[in-house]
Amino acid sequence: MSSDSSQFAKEFRAGWQPLLGAIIGVGAGLTGIVFYTHGVFVVPITQEFGWSRGATQFAFSFVMISAALTGPFIGVLTDKLGARKLALFSMFALSISFAALSLTTDQIWTYYALWIFMAIIAAGTFPVTWTRGVITWFDGNRGLALGLTMMGTGLVAAAGPLYAAWLIQTFGWREAYQAIGATLLIVAFPIAYFFFHERDVTGKGEHSRPAMEGMEPKEAIFSYRFWAMGIALLFICYGVGGLISNLVPMLMDKGYQATEAASYAGFVGTMVIVGRLVVGYLIDRVWAPMIACIFLIIPAVSCLLLAQDVLSPVSITIAAMAVGLAAGAELDIIAFMTSRYFGMKHYGKLYGGQFIFFAVGSGAAPAVFGWSYDTMGSYEFILYSTAVLFVIGALLFLSMGKYPDFKEQE
Repeated sequence: MSSDSSQFAKEFRAGWQPLLGAIIGVGAGLTGIVFYTHGVFVVPITQEFGWSRGATQFAFSFVMISAALTGPFIGVLTDKLGARKLALFSMFALSISFAALSLTTDQIWTYYALWIFMAIIAAGTFPVTWTRGVITWFDGNRGLALGLTMMGTGLVAAAGPLYAAWLIQTFGWREAYQAIGATLLIVAFPIAYFFFHERDVTGKGEHSRPAMEGMEPKEAIFSYRFWAMGIALLFICYGVGGLISNLVPMLMDKGYQATEAASYAGFVGTMVIVGRLVVGYLIDRVWAPMIACIFLIIPAVSCLLLAQDVLSPVSITIAAMAVGLAAGAELDIIAFMTSRYFGMKHYGKLYGGQFIFFAVGSGAAPAVFGWSYDTMGSYEFILYSTAVLFVIGALLFLSMGKYPDFKEQE
């Protein structure tokens, strides 16, 4: 057995349980089930209350605005209190608060208030907690482990829209919120509770590991790499967030039924899974910024295809698959590059800082896309401008340079 395969087997034997817990946790989090089902609820809610799409889509922006504000704080708490406690509390809170969205009235402020409450109380379900736990178990196979972790969002992206659409058509959108909240509590929470935990880093336990090295937060934040990576993520995540959250409404505008549109959204989820695994495998072996550039420039094609007046099933499938690949790469890239370029000593804080860029981009996109539609009567302008941002963001990754060797710097 080669040394690489031996290390692979050793790390996965020790870390498969927390990895499984993290996969489920990520899928059941704010960037998982909440993000990937939100677009399915937009049309029935706007039809009932008469709200504009931009105003309705803005609700998810509250999640990402809160993430931008709380990201560094959550990172600090993760480093100090541990990922397990924070993640489990937040997952429980998310199941309750997501079901509470069924209490929305015809006053849009109630809808916003419920989303703000959920965003704050469930902030610990963002990937910073789950990836922090997984990274303590994996080094040589860190990229693949992170890809598997973030695969949880891909599983949800594939099944979540269809599940939500079926619930809405069968029972109604209020009951759908309640059913998804119950699913999180009954199915996802117990798995995370029994499997997810961090590795002992004190050097005393059976699975202990040495103390972690890395840059100080001030040094990292004032570096070029921190901002190059952040701006690239801002552009990419804005594009991915806008396309995914508006894909179902876009297709319904072209004459597709809700369940049919949701089935195409399922292609996004399938490719998210593929993207997670392929990118995770490759970044362990190839310079990560190169992989990031290749995978994150592809959705520009999705924008060009979706901007056409007539959308064939083939073009929709290609567009959905392309954006799915990018969605499968973005969060893996954040976690992996944060750990490689800035180290693990203050991973939670620095990941939280990078997550601000992700949150601002992903949070602004649903509302911006919706308001563009409200203003211009179509998504054409926003799609063409977003294609440009995909290209700029992807190319920025190529300026990151080689990984630092923190041991040599000691």
